[in-house]
Amino acid sequence: MTDVTVSPAAVEDKTIATEKWALLIALILVAVLAMNTALFGLVGLSMTALTLVPVIFVVLVIIMVGG
Repeated sequence: MTDVTVSPAAVEDKTIATEKWALLIALILVAVLAMNTALFGLVGLSMTALTLVPVIFVVLVIIMVGG
């Protein structure tokens, strides 16, 4: 019999993929926040910020826990 070794780079980790998705979602939400602020001024900033508070909280929990 031959011994088969698998390098750590060959094994895909699901938590890394989850963190990448969470980061992508966070970046998209921040882009929406910036766009609404640019278009609607302070009113757009406040409405978007209040709306995104629970969403950003969930994204941060996903990033910290790792999925």
